[in-house]
Amino acid sequence: MKTLRDAPRKKIALAAVLIAAITVTLGCVIYASFPQKDGLDDLPAKPCHGAVSQDTIRKILKDTESVDLRTSQTKPDASFWTTCNVFTQEGSGFHVEARINDSGIPRWREWQVSQGEDEGKPVIDFKAGDSAISWPRRASLYLKCTPELEKDKPSEQYALAIETHIRGSMRIDGEELRQTLANIAIEMAHYAQKKAKCQEKTYVPAPGHPVPF
Repeated sequence: MKTLRDAPRKKIALAAVLIAAITVTLGCVIYASFPQKDGLDDLPAKPCHGAVSQDTIRKILKDTESVDLRTSQTKPDASFWTTCNVFTQEGSGFHVEARINDSGIPRWREWQVSQGEDEGKPVIDFKAGDSAISWPRRASLYLKCTPELEKDKPSEQYALAIETHIRGSMRIDGEELRQTLANIAIEMAHYAQKKAKCQEKTYVPAPGHPVPF
């Protein structure tokens, strides 16, 4: 059976156009890309909608002959959702997303913890947004965010839920990897906060600095 990666690029491009047309009809615009890139050097400077830098990606992913970049994004309202996936031909890679949820911190945290511990290690809180959690191979961040044009009241609280996780072997590990994943979540938080035009002015630390745990 042929996979998406085996499909001709023209067919992939056509599929992306059809997806966009369908989602416009449903009132939700999605921009999707499925480009094959020749190694990490050929990625855009900030391939994840401008949220995560190529330098950060090169720091965690090992050298590869080709890399697969996939992104999607909806319009910035109460259903806002933006994603980015970068995977090497060896199968290693990372996923990062931000989406508007209607939930308070307790329910958000309960859901995150219910996903299971990472490699048997307990969660660790770090200081970012309204709440943030770290595992050895993933990180999650909660940020109060009512989109600028949203008129409906939430049942609990509109908030950006940012998540990032990795798969496979990385160039770095241990505390350095934990710090980098926390910073990827912070980078995405800055981007999504600006994109959704959050009415709340929740502080998020500048990316690229050591994260206090």
